[in-house]
This record gives sequence, structure tokens and C-alpha cells, in this order.
Amino acid sequence: MSGDANQEKSPFKEERHGGRHLLGGMVCTAIILLSLVGSQTVRGSEVSGRLEVGWWAEPGLSPAVFLVITVITSVAAYFVAKREVIDWTQVAKDYGRVAILSGCMVITVFLIGILGFALSIFVFAGGVGFIAGYRGGRLVVIALLSSIAMVLVFRVGFSVWFPRPALFKLIDLPFWLQGVL
Repeated sequence: MSGDANQEKSPFKEERHGGRHLLGGMVCTAIILLSLVGSQTVRGSEVSGRLEVGWWAEPGLSPAVFLVITVITSVAAYFVAKREVIDWTQVAKDYGRVAILSGCMVITVFLIGILGFALSIFVFAGGVGFIAGYRGGRLVVIALLSSIAMVLVFRVGFSVWFPRPALFKLIDLPFWLQGVL
């Protein structure tokens, strides 16, 4: 901090905005969820063996209270937050990467049943490494080491073994090799 007591410029590199769009989304989501509390929870008498419970013991009370608090605080924060200007091309670029990586994860989960755990992780790590900009030998090394590490974590560390994948039912591999892959 500088010695100037009347410093008006932010000490941070960039000025932080209030996230008004996020707060508005929270308000809308909380209102939708609040409207669904009655249909998504059961009456207290149904879960207590037909005994009449007080209003404070109703299963829908706690979610309703917290959603009301969320609506109130989010609306208050929305009006206090600074206005923001969004660069939609940068947002699309940033969240596009997140969407692609999430899609890679979903594809990997589906590939586990077809290729097996180790090969699926190898494909996933290779895809993520490619997206990150690695090419050539480094990409293969990263994918191979990531695959080996994940296999060791799950099979040795957690003792999790996955069922035999469809690929190994079609190709007659030696049993020891199936265990590795």
C-alpha cells in the first residue's frame, strides 16, 4: 500500500465487478425452485407414520426458508453490485473450452464400457492434452503417464476394478494384458 491515505484507485490490477448476471440468475433459479417446493416435497404426516407434525417439522420448510433467504440476499446484492459490461466473445471462448472438456469427460465415461478404463483415460488425457496445445511426443507421454497414474490410483489405491469391456470380449487378448488395460 502506498503512503497516500486518500488513494482512490483500486489497489488491484483490475476493477472487480459485482456479477449482476450471476446474481440475477440466482434470483430466477431460487424463485423457480421455491415454486416447486410444494410439489417436490411430501407432507410431514406421510413420513412420520401418519402422525400430525407441526409446521416447523415439515420437510419442505427448510428448503423454502433457505430459498427465500437466497432470493432476498440476491436481490439486495443485485441492486448494490456495479454494472458490468460483458465481452461475449471472451465468454464464449472461455466457457467453450469448459464445455469441450466436459464433453470429453462424458465421452470418457461412455468409453469405459467399450475400451476399458486404462484406454479410455489414455484417450481422455490425449484429447485434453491436445486441447491444451501439446503435440507430438509430449502429448503421448502426458497421456500415457496420466493413464498409468489413474490406473494406479483406482486399482491399487482404491481397489476398484471395472468389468471386462466390450472390446476385450471381441478381441481375445491374454488375461494378464486385459488386467493391465
